Amino acid sequence: MSRLPGIRPDAKMLWLIRKELKSLFRSRWLIFGLIISPVFAWTFEGVFLSFVVAQTTSEPESVYITLEDQGIWGNTLYSQIESNMTPLLIEQLINITREDGNSMVNDRTLSVWVIIPEDFTQELDTNNASTMVIWVNTGNFRATAAANRVDIFAKSVINEIQIIRDLKVNWFTITPEATYGHSLAIFLVMIVSVLAPSPYVGKSFAGEREQHTLEALLVVPMSRVSILVSKLIAGLLLTLLYSVFTVIGIGIYNWSILIRAEGLPPAAMEYYINLYTINPATIPLIFFCQMLILLLAISIGIVISSLARDQAEAESINNLILLVPTMVIGMLGFTGSILQYGGLFGIFVLAIPFTHAILFLNGVLSGAATGASLLGNVAYMLGFTIIFLIIGAKLFEREAIIA
Repeated sequence: MSRLPGIRPDAKMLWLIRKELKSLFRSRWLIFGLIISPVFAWTFEGVFLSFVVAQTTSEPESVYITLEDQGIWGNTLYSQIESNMTPLLIEQLINITREDGNSMVNDRTLSVWVIIPEDFTQELDTNNASTMVIWVNTGNFRATAAANRVDIFAKSVINEIQIIRDLKVNWFTITPEATYGHSLAIFLVMIVSVLAPSPYVGKSFAGEREQHTLEALLVVPMSRVSILVSKLIAGLLLTLLYSVFTVIGIGIYNWSILIRAEGLPPAAMEYYINLYTINPATIPLIFFCQMLILLLAISIGIVISSLARDQAEAESINNLILLVPTMVIGMLGFTGSILQYGGLFGIFVLAIPFTHAILFLNGVLSGAATGASLLGNVAYMLGFTIIFLIIGAKLFEREAIIA
């Protein structure tokens, strides 16, 4: 079995890995930050959303409605909604035309819009089944909750009739159809993982140069590449700790939502749990993708740290360079599909390696991804990682024993 030139796993590498880990674990604030940042982010979001769930089940929302059907069932459904505005938490039931509704959809000023189409009664009388339409801004928590209440109520009204009838409700959304829990997983995993390795990389490379401990390390009878690989392995073991506490944070987050939704009616409880929680079955894939993100961020940081004069400069440059993908994550992490962007902007977004982590997570969590697309995203991130590690190794080879 061939080995990479300059890399011979031996006792010296194990010694250096142990030395590196001991040095890192002496930095209590670094370890504390790696542990507390994912747990705090997920716990804070869980507490926040538990209040959101409470708000959406107790505060009313305005609902727009268009009654096009002139038959008995359309009018019955409309009158039932109108007479049950209080239990449905409808603040105002506003009548609008289809033209006005379409205009509000285009302007993204709509909250909830219920459409009872003109053939509603005829379809029920002929086929014992009909369709109602709901438009909802899923970026609005209260609007989404109100739409769900109207959906459940309308079906109960039609299905309570003695003759077996079926009401289908077609949902259309102004914002992309992704559950909040999935969007949150993408956002938090990305935004925190991109920035998490910066203190470690700065301390392990530029920090050693600044404190003149790198010179002593360079005279150890080991190749420069072996030293670099040892530091990389130590960094990965350290970020593994970060990923483990991310999983713990997700568990706390899910628990806080489950506790808040526990007292709701069964249909509402199922709705809120599906909307806000992270499916435990997806956690291994989230963990895998996070490790790829951390490895990519470390490889970029190694190059920056090899060029910087001291730790402060390394961290500052690293944060500045990662500002672009961080902004992209912040702006596009909740869009559901980055592939909708075209032209030069679309090319620019897809060229960023961290974008493919978003595509990977979104594809996995939504269930819409193919094996080829997932492998393509992984290959793109690994390709960038390898390139940066090679550049970092070349720069590290040039390190002088005497600065």
